[in-house]
Amino acid sequence: MARHRLVAIAPVVALTSACATLGPPPDPQTAACERWFLQMDQAVRRHGTSDGGAARIEGFPGLRVDRFLAALAHPELSAGARAAWVERLRRLDLKERRLEWRNLTAGTSAELRPPIAGPPEPAIELCSDRLARRDLSPAARRLLLKRARVPDSYSTLARFLGLYGLTRWAVADGVYRLQRELRASFRVPPADPPVQGEPIRYGPPAGIGMADAAGLLRDSTGSPLAIPEPEPERLSLLFKAYAPVFAIDTASPADRPGSPRIGADGNAVVDIGRPAVYRLVSHGLLGNRPLLQLNYLLWFPARPPAGPWDIYAGAFDGLIWRVTLAPGGQPLAYDSIHPCGCYHQVFPGAGHRVVQPGDGSEPVLSPAPAPRLRPGERLVIRLAAATHYIVGLSSEAAGRANGATYALRDYDELRSLPAPDGRRRSLFDPAGLVPESARPERLLFWPMGIASAGAMRQWGQHAIAFLGRRHFDDPRLLERMLRPLGVAGR
Repeated sequence: MARHRLVAIAPVVALTSACATLGPPPDPQTAACERWFLQMDQAVRRHGTSDGGAARIEGFPGLRVDRFLAALAHPELSAGARAAWVERLRRLDLKERRLEWRNLTAGTSAELRPPIAGPPEPAIELCSDRLARRDLSPAARRLLLKRARVPDSYSTLARFLGLYGLTRWAVADGVYRLQRELRASFRVPPADPPVQGEPIRYGPPAGIGMADAAGLLRDSTGSPLAIPEPEPERLSLLFKAYAPVFAIDTASPADRPGSPRIGADGNAVVDIGRPAVYRLVSHGLLGNRPLLQLNYLLWFPARPPAGPWDIYAGAFDGLIWRVTLAPGGQPLAYDSIHPCGCYHQVFPGAGHRVVQPGDGSEPVLSPAPAPRLRPGERLVIRLAAATHYIVGLSSEAAGRANGATYALRDYDELRSLPAPDGRRRSLFDPAGLVPESARPERLLFWPMGIASAGAMRQWGQHAIAFLGRRHFDDPRLLERMLRPLGVAGR
């Protein structure tokens, strides 16, 4: 009974704590909105439907933060930039809160009565707006700038218990060997690649070329934060313009891309009857200038075992291909990981090269510069069978026929998939992992501090190095790795 009382008063205690920190008590309707949001947060945690894509901010239930927005948290922001920054935190929470609400069971969501009359969805929007206006007060702003941080994806405790200082050397040897293997694949002539099965090509829907797309970035940075944010129609054209062709060595059904769905048993699978690429926008930073990044995510049903003791094999595999655009629309660089955060590779664009870190962390794998595309050409990415490693890049005329056309779909679809029982669930669990994709390698690599190494992950949860600490969504990741040609550096 005592435990139930504690659960019942938890939202009130949290609200009292937040109000005490932020100054005078809010008006009754704003206080009711905050209580409702806290109750909603408690319900999604209890039912396992929390979304792991962005970090909640203690004391600010209507705001969430990702690594890009955390990097913009400067005390010297102008009043207009501060308001725009808080608005982006609000929109991030609003998107995730709506997904979490949708994934709650009908009975649970019915218990959470909105404090504003009407359907829950508009009430979430109204409460979000009320709380954000309160969060612009000077007291709230000072606290928000301190707390708008994203937790590290590495466990310092696991590294301590796993004797990271010693075990890292055994892992380092494996990292170096794999990087040598991946670099070697790029020395094979593109006209005569080794294949295990049938090469099948998957191309994007028809669209404009890269040369025509550059102009779509104009007038997209009008906000006080100067973040490139093309309107939806222009953004769709940009995704089509920079979308690559995937040439996949197909030796088994595991090499056929598809769309994740929830099966009759409640588990997630990849439906290879529906080839799709999931698109997601992110942003990087070059100095103080935000850059637009276009991400393309390809899913495979599995990584099949190479033998009886293959610790890297398991359900689900994939590839994330990212295009970072300079302000003029030309690709500054391309880089890629698998959805586990593994196998990070960087392909610098024209006029740039990759530099190696000088801090003893994991070397940057950059097997080759990106092909320089002429007008009317499109990038082709060659993938190996089974491992789905990138083994080559080339270019070709954009109008060349493909074996199949993939659909471009919104990444957020993965965060609320329909289930056969009428409910909805995310592909990812609250920790941001695809539970069905756990790998045996996690039992070997836990001393590196990465939870469930080898499992597929949600955006925002991609630790990409065993040696040191790196995150794929770190907005300054490429800034640290790239130098203009002719500029000194390692």
